[in-house]
Amino acid sequence: MPIDYGLVIIIGAVLIFYLRLIILQRERAKRIARQVKPSGKKKGQTAGKVESVSFSLLSQNKRDWVIAGTGIVLIIIGILVNLGVIPFAWARSLWWLPVTIGIIAFSWGFR
Repeated sequence: MPIDYGLVIIIGAVLIFYLRLIILQRERAKRIARQVKPSGKKKGQTAGKVESVSFSLLSQNKRDWVIAGTGIVLIIIGILVNLGVIPFAWARSLWWLPVTIGIIAFSWGFR
């Protein structure tokens, strides 16, 4: 399989996507550790109830889901153009563009 510049750009976009997920998870872990950490009470006192902590990385904003859904559609369109199912001769060399934009748009579904 020949490696062209479009494939390199897609690999870079995927790496950015995963780096963003890693950063979000680390921030969330730090926030959870701060919430669960007991305050400076004396030994004889019992700690109060710990508030429930949400572990979801998915965004709750509907606008983010629309952007993520558009990203999925763009990824599928880019794949179909690359396979030749969608016969756009002028777009055949730029199949990587909708895939890259789709990967970045899909990352909006995570907060």
